[in-house]
Amino acid sequence: MNTLRLIAASVTTAVMLAGASGSAFSQAKYPTKNVEVVVPFAPGGGTDNLMRMITGIMDENKWSPVSMNVNNRAGGSGAIGFNYLITKKGDSHVIAGATPMIVSGKLQGRLPGNHRDAITVLMIVAIDELMLSVRTESPYKTVEEFIAAARAKPGVLTLGGTGIHNEDHIFTHLLEKAANIKVKYVPFNSGGEVTAALMGGHIDGGVMNPNEIVAQVEAGKARNLAVAARKRMVDEPGVPTFEEKGFKFFWEQMRGVVGPAGMSPEAVAWWQETLKKVTSTKKWQDEYIKRNQLTPTQWVGEEANKYLDGITSDYESALAALGGLKK
Repeated sequence: MNTLRLIAASVTTAVMLAGASGSAFSQAKYPTKNVEVVVPFAPGGGTDNLMRMITGIMDENKWSPVSMNVNNRAGGSGAIGFNYLITKKGDSHVIAGATPMIVSGKLQGRLPGNHRDAITVLMIVAIDELMLSVRTESPYKTVEEFIAAARAKPGVLTLGGTGIHNEDHIFTHLLEKAANIKVKYVPFNSGGEVTAALMGGHIDGGVMNPNEIVAQVEAGKARNLAVAARKRMVDEPGVPTFEEKGFKFFWEQMRGVVGPAGMSPEAVAWWQETLKKVTSTKKWQDEYIKRNQLTPTQWVGEEANKYLDGITSDYESALAALGGLKK
């Protein structure tokens, strides 16, 4: 009897160990090697700041058993980096910081696919506003003064932004339409380069995300003139909207994390769970969302894809007007 009990206990223990082992093995399916974190823009811009914040929080909390290696692949207004990501179809160990290029790139013929057929959307983590900014020494202290100068000198004032036929370029086009002005748009590879050019006095104004210019504003070296939002930013209430000043247009930019098509279900689930933890931390809320004056989101799956479906027509219209829509 004791022998039978001993055998039964041994069998039960073995089954439990096997179950635990199987569970551990299942949990260990992803990640199994270092992850390449692609930033399709140069260091210092909004997407670079986003991915370094995410990987930094993950590292501090030891939420990944492997290293997250940030790789800046700048060029082509993000097209080089996103095309690289798309070539990694089926590779669950490559992710990227996302901008609306994952929608507009296909419309422009710069990418072979979009968020529905060539890219896996892991999470949209925030909505970013776009602003017109100048350095403190600028003769334009208000948006009205900037507009007046642009009207007086058509095509002379320079406005810098990241890339061609993307968010900053479209912002400039919409501003020109709303204010009945003409400026000279100057493209750069990243928000960091735009900021450097603005602070160096090489351009008259910059199309900026709050996070790209906040340090200069806090240091008293730059000034935000107006934001292309429907209401004033909570953490920057002194900055008027363009609509308030009689120039009605709105333009925003999503920020997110994506992977190539064909990522494994385990990888998608792991990233969604990890990103939810990251975006729920106090550091994320204080040092990324609040500091950069963003609207926080945690959109995954169809919720994320439907948001991107919804902005596709906006990009089609703007790109057609700029001559950037591939027919």
